[in-house]
Amino acid sequence: MAENRYAVDSIRRALELLRALVEQGHLSLDEAARLSGVAKSTAFRMLETLQAIELAERVPSGGYRPGPEALRWGLLLLGRLDVPEVAAGELRSLWLDARETVGLAMLSGRRIVLAEILESPYPFRMAEVPGTTVPAHSSALGRAVAAYLDGAVLEGVLGSEPFQVVSPDSPERIDDLLPMLETIRRNGYSLEIGESALGVACVAAPVFKRDQVVGAISIAGPRVRMSDERLEDLGRMVAEAAQRISARLSPGMKAPELPPAAAQPSGEPWDTESYSHHTPIPDPSGERSTEPARASR
Repeated sequence: MAENRYAVDSIRRALELLRALVEQGHLSLDEAARLSGVAKSTAFRMLETLQAIELAERVPSGGYRPGPEALRWGLLLLGRLDVPEVAAGELRSLWLDARETVGLAMLSGRRIVLAEILESPYPFRMAEVPGTTVPAHSSALGRAVAAYLDGAVLEGVLGSEPFQVVSPDSPERIDDLLPMLETIRRNGYSLEIGESALGVACVAAPVFKRDQVVGAISIAGPRVRMSDERLEDLGRMVAEAAQRISARLSPGMKAPELPPAAAQPSGEPWDTESYSHHTPIPDPSGERSTEPARASR
């Protein structure tokens, strides 16, 4: 780390000690002195200062642990994390890699609402508008969120049966949808082919803040550019990106493991074997744009 002539060394050491205390969960005085690079007497004074403002507390059996004020600070910071801001870098990386339309949808009450759209550079592409409500039962984004909702919350988001459908593959009732949601939880991402918009294929994965689903991210494009193999690759790509976003929104929480590649057995509710394979078309411009176009209201 570069030296900063304005930095106060004693404050830096105290904050490094607090970081070690939070990361380790418990420190003895000897460990505190070693990690902060100071004498035991200095480490003792720093810990007692942290204890005086409830950032640390003594453990009856010996040593120190994080205090209630450290927990309160952490929860305040987590509560103020803005999902679109945290997700922005991952969305741009997905756009650069996939060259298709990338989206972020957020759970807002009983609605799942598009919050961010980065449009594909291809002339033939998905065109969506931020603020649009996506269907929870038939869209990849909606189902990625719905798979992690329970009971009354899920019923409220889905609405009344029968659900409106544009494809015979879309579920009309919750009993038809539940096996699909189980498949999403098992695979780590959702897949939709022509269910909310004819001729469109989309993969999406859930985003969590702490242990609650707050939204989902997606990659969507015309089915003519989305072979079955490419959909599987994009599905894992979007699932891994969603895990990284969730990790930033929930520091210290372990993300669920993704299944091995090609683990999707045939015959599952969204098996794609019945769809024909197509080869993605080349970039029409001949050049690789580095800045996505953002859709606006």
